[in-house]
Amino acid sequence: MIGGGAVGLCVAEALVSRGGSVTLFERDRCGGGASAGNAGWITPSLAVPVPGPGVIGESLRWLVNPSGPLWIRPTVSPAMIAWIGRFLLSCARPAYERGLVAMQLAAAQAGPAFDRLAGRGAEFELHDEPLLYPAFEQSELEHLLNVADELRGAGAGDPLERLSASDLLGLEPALAADVIGGVIARGDRRVRPEGLCDGVRRALLAAGGEVFERASVDSLIRDGSTWIVESQSTMRRADAIVLACGVASTPLLAAFGVRLPIAGAKGYSRTFTAQPSGPRHALYLEAPKVAISAFDGAVRMSGTLELGARGLALSERRLAAITAAAQRALPGWEMPGQPLDWAGMRSLSPDGLPFIGPIPGWDGIHVATGHATLGITLAPLTGELLADLLLDGRHADLMAAFDPARAIGRGGYLRTLRATTGGPR
Repeated sequence: MIGGGAVGLCVAEALVSRGGSVTLFERDRCGGGASAGNAGWITPSLAVPVPGPGVIGESLRWLVNPSGPLWIRPTVSPAMIAWIGRFLLSCARPAYERGLVAMQLAAAQAGPAFDRLAGRGAEFELHDEPLLYPAFEQSELEHLLNVADELRGAGAGDPLERLSASDLLGLEPALAADVIGGVIARGDRRVRPEGLCDGVRRALLAAGGEVFERASVDSLIRDGSTWIVESQSTMRRADAIVLACGVASTPLLAAFGVRLPIAGAKGYSRTFTAQPSGPRHALYLEAPKVAISAFDGAVRMSGTLELGARGLALSERRLAAITAAAQRALPGWEMPGQPLDWAGMRSLSPDGLPFIGPIPGWDGIHVATGHATLGITLAPLTGELLADLLLDGRHADLMAAFDPARAIGRGGYLRTLRATTGGPR
């Protein structure tokens, strides 16, 4: 196992809990990457592909605003240009609707997968409370109601329900008085992501798993029917390898001539000590795309997808924009000084669906990456899907939508669109 974020840890734990022998390599510390500062939501209501109808127009509008919620860094990289081309193809409605159904099927299994993870002894902070979507403009409310209809049509297990302004203020008194209504996602929950990673790591070690932190993998070597994983500190032989290291999966696969299209999407968060004047519930601010999570003793605001980011330097402009959006929605919240600021790199596929499964042509190499903003939501389920495949040979129907083969090889995305959506020919 290469990668010790939420996804990699959950895959390793699922394998060990079923009797597998697992060694996990993490180049930094487990849970220290994209899992360290995100919202921690288990959120079927946001389980939708990033590309979709209308996204192109919004992206063009946000392109000139580096403080906007989605920003594509200008680049002349051939790989990034090709990635953007595939992203644009995936914005077509047929492709989006197909992806939406797949994501909703996965999201319906996400909550039970967390329950099974906890049942196996992993300890973590869990809040079994709904997510609120307040609206402050009529256009924002209409958009939320359209999303509710769309999710219902895609088979969402817990459809979004409309709330009046008084309903929302009764649930969350910290909201601004000019809220006009909104929706509630009763099927959503949240975890403290740092605690989740720590709890799963401890469960993995207790079950006999082996973990190497600050151990970058230098090379993967095919040796007969097995693989050799080399890092500066150690070497291990394996029957199978799972790459769950986000954008760092790309150079490891490229060594075998495999070009898996993954873009880095940097996100930001700010974490404050909880105050009586702050929010009690998780809130999603639709227009600025800002998530606000209330944890035990802390409140975190997060947002932004900065595609093509080259590093993890903090942007004061983006952090200020996230803060301003939260302050607009929660004007009475007395935010304490000296918050913990964070930036992390998510991995995003061109069609917005994760890559989960074997790499064609290379027996024994599997990936679990490209989860975008749903790494926490889908982490335990991803672990179960790969454990079923690797240990029992069971290939769940859901895996077809996430198969890496759809993106590998010449014209991979075009073939997928033609076969399944009636897309471009």
